[in-house]
Amino acid sequence: MPRLVGMARLVGRTAPLATLQAALTAGAVSATGAVLLVSGEPGIGKTRLVAELTAIARCPVLTGHADPEPGAPPLWPWLQALAGRPERDALGTIGAADPPRTADPATAALLARATRTLAFDAVLDGLTASAAGTGLVVVLEDLHWADEATLALLGLAAGRPGLVLVGTYRSTEQGPALRGALTGLRRREGTTSVTLRPWVHEDVTALLPPGTDPSWAPVLLRAGGGVPLHVTTLLTSLLDAGRSGQPAPPDGSWPLGVPDDLADAAADRLARLDPAARFAVEVAALTGPGCTPDHLLLLAEGPWDTAAALAACEAAVAGGLLVGTGPLSFGPAHALLREAVHAGLPAVRRLRWHARLADAVEAGALPGDPVTHRLRAAADPSGRAAAVRACRTAAATAAGSLAFDRAIELLDTALALPGSSPEIRTALGIEAAEAEFAAGRTRAAVARALAVARDTTDPAVLVRAALAVRGIGGPHNTDIVRLCDTALQALPAGDDAGRARVLAQRAQAAAETGGWVGLAHASAEALATAERSGDPAALADALRARQHAVSGPDGVTERLALARRMVEISQRGGPPDAELWGRLWRIDASFQLGAVDVVDVELGRLDGLSARLGWPIAHWHRHRMRAARLLLSGRFDEAEACADLALAAARLTEDHTAIGVDSAFRSESLRLRGRVDVAVELLRKAGGSGVVVGRGMPIFWANAGLNLIRAGEADEGHRYYELLRPVVRDLPRDGLWLPTVLHSGEIAAAAGDDALTGFCLVEATPYATHYIAGGSGAVRCDGSVSRVLGVLAAALGRTDEAERRFTDAVTMDDRIGALPYRVLSEIGLARLLAARDRERATGLARRAADTARRIGMATALTDAEAVLAGMRERPAVALTARERDVLARMAEGRTNRQIAAELVLSERTVETHVAHVLGKLGVANRAEAAVWAARNT
Repeated sequence: MPRLVGMARLVGRTAPLATLQAALTAGAVSATGAVLLVSGEPGIGKTRLVAELTAIARCPVLTGHADPEPGAPPLWPWLQALAGRPERDALGTIGAADPPRTADPATAALLARATRTLAFDAVLDGLTASAAGTGLVVVLEDLHWADEATLALLGLAAGRPGLVLVGTYRSTEQGPALRGALTGLRRREGTTSVTLRPWVHEDVTALLPPGTDPSWAPVLLRAGGGVPLHVTTLLTSLLDAGRSGQPAPPDGSWPLGVPDDLADAAADRLARLDPAARFAVEVAALTGPGCTPDHLLLLAEGPWDTAAALAACEAAVAGGLLVGTGPLSFGPAHALLREAVHAGLPAVRRLRWHARLADAVEAGALPGDPVTHRLRAAADPSGRAAAVRACRTAAATAAGSLAFDRAIELLDTALALPGSSPEIRTALGIEAAEAEFAAGRTRAAVARALAVARDTTDPAVLVRAALAVRGIGGPHNTDIVRLCDTALQALPAGDDAGRARVLAQRAQAAAETGGWVGLAHASAEALATAERSGDPAALADALRARQHAVSGPDGVTERLALARRMVEISQRGGPPDAELWGRLWRIDASFQLGAVDVVDVELGRLDGLSARLGWPIAHWHRHRMRAARLLLSGRFDEAEACADLALAAARLTEDHTAIGVDSAFRSESLRLRGRVDVAVELLRKAGGSGVVVGRGMPIFWANAGLNLIRAGEADEGHRYYELLRPVVRDLPRDGLWLPTVLHSGEIAAAAGDDALTGFCLVEATPYATHYIAGGSGAVRCDGSVSRVLGVLAAALGRTDEAERRFTDAVTMDDRIGALPYRVLSEIGLARLLAARDRERATGLARRAADTARRIGMATALTDAEAVLAGMRERPAVALTARERDVLARMAEGRTNRQIAAELVLSERTVETHVAHVLGKLGVANRAEAAVWAARNT
């Protein structure tokens, strides 16, 4: 029979081809490569256009196709494109090793993401190297069927030098993952999008072979809807019928019968092949792209050899029903054709063939994944049971590769199969819940866990359901508390390990729903239960809950003990990251106590631990904590270099919270260096557009609002103050409480809110000997608490208290070498003393100016020099301490009798002091003395 017409030359695509060719040529030599996106409805000719494009490309081309079957492995298009290349081995490392045991449930996911990111980087580095000088084209077909991992790697590949990425997809089948990927790609410079439209009359006329009557063009156009695949199929039928040279019917109707789909046309064309070629097409319809002679030999009934199988495949290629997909590899010419041929196979034969293919794949005799074949053969109880097993195995593999979307799809497919036992369905449900949470779909994960808990009484499963979603905020914690209560009721009395883990989970979930007051008791119960069990995982969970309960400043001593115990868990064979968390807890507490010698020792131990573990998350914590230590010392350049290393390590884990941590650190570094405007822009970017609201935000509001006010953006800063004002008094006393209250007090002082300023001063005063650091994941240490207490007391006019606090702050910050914060404390104290103790104020301001100049604090240097200049302009007045007391009360409008009563002096003695003050100040009366005091104190 004649092969499918229209394949020898491209019709109706001159303009799109020219656009794509120009973009490809430019991208192959560009420092940022290029992305070419080709879309359109099924059968519109996307693959044909890309084949023409790559045929004329002057650089190597790699090609892969997404597969709609649920059994397709993650990254399948990339695995095909990289076949035979060393970069493919890098993808094989994803999920290849068993995940390490971890004390923190989030750590395992971060480590898996880091493994994937490293593998992706290795792939892209190799492709970029290959693209140097000549360019390299990677074609990924049928992206509408691609898994999220494939799309993620595509997004990372965009922008690589010389790398030209070509993606095709059906415009009618865009899921959320593809839409998100396309949005990101289209925003990039160097992306070219082409949407193919149906053929018009001129295109169909150009398609007609010599000898065809032109009256057939409008008939073919109308009958095929302008879709190239349909039009060419109909034209092939016309040629086969021998009627192409005759005029079309006068009424313009199609005389040969228009199929509802391609099934009839495919069956007709299949029947015209010889039996061997027909068999090859039928087998390829089962296998999809990648059908080899080995597949034919497995399913052949008679005596076949490799040569005969290869000849059958080549005959099917000549007939236009198969295409070559690689060396000795073939596939259906189009996905629609594959569907049509598969549907036309006798059911008994189709089931038998799929079962045999699945057996061969599971035995290792053939490559691929057995899931698709098992599902296609799931016609009886044993077949369905085998399909469920295959789905669970493939889902576990997909989850290990971070392809959680594919894992969920496989588990749902298994759940849809009838006949599974309640135990199997429960297992599938809990595995799906865990995959949903790992994919970031918290709501779906909680819903699945609740469904599982309703359908089972198995204590072990109920514990898994209760622990499926962890470490989140928001209303979902109400459901988590319910899940924990259900599990606790079902657990037998002797299961202390399971009970401890659920108690720890419940304690933290309840704290998120307003039960912070009860967290201390609940976490203590969890810890006691875990100690009885002796189980390292249970003890680690309980210690984490207890650490959260005592993360406020009152719990700093206990946190040191918890840190020691967490380290001991690791040393006794527990999860290796237990030592990491123990070291970090110890650093947090030591920062808060000002024990920088302990911080330095723990940082050294973190260096060794990070080297042993080799985990990106360990390197992130190591670098970010060292950056905090360097910032505290005023070594700004070194601190930011460490922050850069921390951010690079965090990028490997794909943990987006690291961006917020980095922004909080750098905003303080920039502020200290006098670049408040840059700090403000950084915080705006971290917070998104407008004022950010949501859980955990008071610390951000306080930090951002304070920096905005310092930058002169009073109105915007005041909006954050308005958010803080109603919540500060009710904040839980957790690890963020102390820095949030102190910064809120400074904002309130700037806003003139004496009531809130006074509240923050009173609340923070018991911690005057502490330093400003978080108790649960410190980002930095902002010097002594006493410095901020001095700021608040000064704002309230409590001069003596302010002087005492600033004096303590200078001593405290000097003791630990916190040079930037000592400078700020010295400037605050110098301002306070400028009119009362000029000599001391001058010494403080000069020291502050010298230090600020040396370490690079531009704004602080300006402030210190301004204090010195003000004192030079203001004449020195040598008032005694008692005369200063009298002047302060004169300025407040008190009478001599009132002053005498307050200072326990005689009225005559007060009169003498008043006379001395008026004489030294050179003023005529009490009113002028009050004006002088207002200007100079």
